[in-house]
Amino acid sequence: MNRKIIIHSDDFDKEIFSFLREVVADMPIDWDHEAIGRIRNTVIDAFKKMGILLEIDEQLQSSISKRWVEG
Repeated sequence: MNRKIIIHSDDFDKEIFSFLREVVADMPIDWDHEAIGRIRNTVIDAFKKMGILLEIDEQLQSSISKRWVEG
């Protein structure tokens, strides 16, 4: 692995929620922490398979707010 991407936890969560909103359109779905955690791990694994280390910076306290879930 010779490439590394560092992304802030809050930014990563925003991108995940943005993707999920696009996929489910206007369907009201409650994304819980377990579901988001699974998606995070899957994305990290996908990058790893491509030879890229995706490092999540947890320094800033990550909070999943309704603002990201509801758009």
